[in-house]
Amino acid sequence: MTQQFWLVQPLFTGVFFTLGIILFFQLLVRTTLQHYNKQRKRIDKLDFSVGRLKLISIVYFSCLAAYFEYSAARVRAYTAFINFRLLLLIFIVIFLGFLSSFIILLCDDLAHLLFYDFSVETLYHSIFMLVTFLTICLAVYLIRRNNTTAAWIIPAAEGIAVIIWVVVHNVNIYGIGRISLAEMWYNMISFLIMETLLFYGLTTLFQENQQLLTVTRQASIDSLTKLKNYNVFNKEYAQAFIKAHQNNLTFTMLEMDIDRFKNINDHYGHLAGNEVLTQVGMILERVTREIDQAECYRTGGEEFNVILPGLSVNAAYQFASRLQKELEQLSVKYDQDTIKVTVSIGIATLRAYDDDADHLFERTDRMLYLSKGRGRNLVTTDETQL
Repeated sequence: MTQQFWLVQPLFTGVFFTLGIILFFQLLVRTTLQHYNKQRKRIDKLDFSVGRLKLISIVYFSCLAAYFEYSAARVRAYTAFINFRLLLLIFIVIFLGFLSSFIILLCDDLAHLLFYDFSVETLYHSIFMLVTFLTICLAVYLIRRNNTTAAWIIPAAEGIAVIIWVVVHNVNIYGIGRISLAEMWYNMISFLIMETLLFYGLTTLFQENQQLLTVTRQASIDSLTKLKNYNVFNKEYAQAFIKAHQNNLTFTMLEMDIDRFKNINDHYGHLAGNEVLTQVGMILERVTREIDQAECYRTGGEEFNVILPGLSVNAAYQFASRLQKELEQLSVKYDQDTIKVTVSIGIATLRAYDDDADHLFERTDRMLYLSKGRGRNLVTTDETQL
């Protein structure tokens, strides 16, 4: 079997092209996940209907649709790309959802209009794509509503392809023409092979990406509070300190401890303590999000740290006072009990004599213990001590 034989076979070409679609999309998704990981941004699951993954998916598959239209227009062989159009529609409906799929469909129609000009073929194409799109949406909806395994999309899509190719074989459509019986069978079999390969390939890669995301999150995110953990704090605090120290920038850090947390665990149980930690973490994250460049972490059992680049000690004190008051108003309900929460906070700001990140950290820690030693539910800063 010669190399030329392999290269000229349309079925093999379609299979290799399908594999290329899978691998390149996988590369884009992995690159995005790595970017989120480096930036320490939250991403809980691979959701292609929101955020950056949505934008990447729409751009990628819109370009792919435009390529199909350009290639079909060059050779004036509309039927040669029907299988690829069907595969594209099926994938985007399953993985991207209705809205993103509809946007890509509109991009495909615009590309077809650009390369074909407005003609009867353009009208037929728009009707064909819209009807096929709605049919696939209906099939996916019925499969999901009945909790049927996702693999049923393969025979469902093959049924749609059979109907299309039978129509193209039996009806002489203006601008498209008719195909022979042999071509009809060849295209139906080719579609089944490529569809199965694409569906299982992308499903497998999607699951692997989700597992990678889970492992990454477990290494950097506290599972209880969903805040960044101590490992991430060590890295990001050191980087922020070096940047501020070398460039003579304002840099402040806050350390917070839940008062008498051991008593909460002893009196109400550890599950109640976990609920307290969860709700405190939610409030801390919400309040911190309003401060530019601020980052919060769970660094110990009931201890939390917030780094505040660019914030003066006085501004940090105002931030801490607001946080303290919000937590004072928190009432954690567990079973029949209501648990009240207070916190002690220590704040320290970067000084000229802080040659090492540990110096600032230790001073922040001392301010926290001064708050606890003075009666708890207090905010103490190193400015106060000076």
